[in-house]
Amino acid sequence: MLWRLRKAKTFFRVSLVLNIVIVVYICINRSTSRSTISELSARDLPYLGRKELPSTQVERRVVTTPPLRSNTSTPTDIIERPKPKTQPPKCYKRFLLFGLRQHWFEFCSFEEFSQYKYLISFPRVLHCPIVDCYVILSYSLEAKDIPGNDVVLFTDVYQWLTPEMWDWAYGNRTEGQSWVMITEESPLYGPGVQPPNKYADNVFDFIDSYKTDSDFVHPYGYYKVYQGQAPTKFDTAALLASKSKFLAWMGSHCETLQWNRQLFVDDIGGVVRIDKYGKCGDTEIPWNNFQALKEILTPYKFYLSLENSCCEDYVTEKFWRTLELGLVPIVVGAPYDHYLKVAPPHSFIHPDQFDSLEEMALHLVQVNANQEKYLEYFKWKNMGELVSHGQEEHYVRPLTNQTQCDILEKHVKLTDIPHKKRDFFGQEWYGSCVQCGTKPWMQKYMLDRNSARANKDIWA
Repeated sequence: MLWRLRKAKTFFRVSLVLNIVIVVYICINRSTSRSTISELSARDLPYLGRKELPSTQVERRVVTTPPLRSNTSTPTDIIERPKPKTQPPKCYKRFLLFGLRQHWFEFCSFEEFSQYKYLISFPRVLHCPIVDCYVILSYSLEAKDIPGNDVVLFTDVYQWLTPEMWDWAYGNRTEGQSWVMITEESPLYGPGVQPPNKYADNVFDFIDSYKTDSDFVHPYGYYKVYQGQAPTKFDTAALLASKSKFLAWMGSHCETLQWNRQLFVDDIGGVVRIDKYGKCGDTEIPWNNFQALKEILTPYKFYLSLENSCCEDYVTEKFWRTLELGLVPIVVGAPYDHYLKVAPPHSFIHPDQFDSLEEMALHLVQVNANQEKYLEYFKWKNMGELVSHGQEEHYVRPLTNQTQCDILEKHVKLTDIPHKKRDFFGQEWYGSCVQCGTKPWMQKYMLDRNSARANKDIWA
């Protein structure tokens, strides 16, 4: 019994010694393995599955890749390729929106126009891929912020820029800086961007407007002829079924600058029946509620589409909206031949087609009584389509990325192309506003530019 106990103790001691030896051996091997991996030379690295090495100028670290989806796959130690450093942009230009009207910030904050809210976030950085350049767009009311910018934008500044502020702004202009006027209004309704006479022909490098001879042309709409057969035939029966009323007009600004629009409406109302809406009429309609406009105006056959100014190419959303709603517009605004260039064929009625107001009114009565004659004003619907934008889209267009990129493209080419500054009071801009029609009977409605007004606000 004693012999067996001694034998067991001896066996236990031998086993303990062997276990200690094994543990020490394993620890030594692991240490050697780690040092071997960390001391691998460049010529040894391909054996770890790497065919290319990262730059020796950057720190490298060892990582373990996840196992492949295979029964024989095992994790493999590799050296991670470092990410390339971000290169600074090769080209960037600074744009400044100078004197932006406060109403713009309110408009873009309305819930129904929330998609435009990002446009009033300044400064904003945007990329223009055509010229591969970045624009840093800022906003300021201070003339002292004009230096250091490549482009200064004047748009929707209303009556904020006084002659004194023009002096401050012009005094801060730097060499090589482009000044751009952006407007969808007629020259008569843009006093905020109208410079003093002493700067008139030496201010704006570019004009962005509705005019076809502008540097950047943005019409309110145009007519596009179908390339082939019309997608669907226009339903004339449905059109006639929707018509139960004669003539309508909606006006929000009752006192115009160039011509007496209100008197024109009153004179027509003395010959034929007319229903008046808006601030100048009997029933108010929200200007930005297209559905409300549609419900009220669709039953009418004719609509007075009367612009606040009679200027070349000035055909606004009033005209395109009337066509879209399915009414025949009686127009006063751009010259007759300008309407012929942009409007669908035989889609409107212009005073230059008649020798008197009474003759024009008689034509309306005759067309109203003859379905065949009335439908002739809608034949264009089977030949083409309208391309136009909503009023709010025109309102925010000066802020959009596309507008900035278009301007940038012109600006970077200034050094290569001979360029003459625009004359604000020249024939191309202010001088493009002339008579409201060529017929003598229309001269009755023209106003002297110095005529007295009941309200000093031009938008009254």
